[in-house]
Parts: sequence; structure tokens; C-alpha cells
Amino acid sequence: MKTVSISNEALLQETARLIAEGRTVTHLVRGNSMAPFLVDRRDKVILSSFNIKDLKPGVVVLARDTDHRIVLHRIIRCREGKLILMGDGNIKGTETTAPERVMGVATQFIRKGKSYSVSGYTWRIYSVVWKILLPLRRFLLGAWRRLS
Repeated sequence: MKTVSISNEALLQETARLIAEGRTVTHLVRGNSMAPFLVDRRDKVILSSFNIKDLKPGVVVLARDTDHRIVLHRIIRCREGKLILMGDGNIKGTETTAPERVMGVATQFIRKGKSYSVSGYTWRIYSVVWKILLPLRRFLLGAWRRLS
């Protein structure tokens, strides 16, 4: 089997096109900004189309930020027509984007081979608890990284 390598930019532009057509797209998670629950090259995210009203705090989106980077991060605030994003594996630092720069929303995660719907009880509880634990995230992530 021949292996073909394409740039992230080309891959993510095609992802945006497919989602705009109403298709769902599954991606392998790359990077550690959503750790510890989504791990680099182990877990997957299923992305789908959305309505603007779906873009509210707690929703995980694939978006291009104002620095032109493409990130898979959680919306933490909506302010003055802008979305403020932050990765679950980050202890500080946010990105800003506009709703029209969102390519897709996460509807499902596949973690360690098990599927979790974003509307399911397990994922909703995780999302609420992890948000509450933001002040302790530095210590929790430090411990997780040492154990990994």
C-alpha cells in the first residue's frame, strides 16, 4: 500500500468542505491541547455541520482562530459576536474566532476505542467538572503528565 502525505492545511480545508456539504468527518486527534481526555494520535473526533445557535459555551469546535491557526478547542465564552476558545489541556491562554470561521462541531469522541456522544451523560459530566476544575488544572495536568 502506498502512503500519501498531505499537509494539515489541505486536510482541514477538505474537512471543512465535506462538513459544509452535510457530511460527518472523523479525525485522529493531533496535539495535546485537549489532554488528558483526548490524547494525541490515540483518540478520534467526529465533526459535523452546525447552526450558529449551536455555538455556545461548552461546545468543542474545529475553527480557524484570529492568528490563522486551526484548533480543536472548547468554546468558553461568547462575547460581542466573537467566540473565545480554550483547549481542555491548557491552563491559560485562549484563542478568539468568529462564528463564520468555525468549520465544524464535535458530535462524538472515540476515546480508547469507546465512543462518547457529546449529548451523552458521561461527556456532559466531564465537561462540567473539567470547567469547574480550571483553577486546579495546572496541578491535575502536571500529575497526569508525570503518570503518562
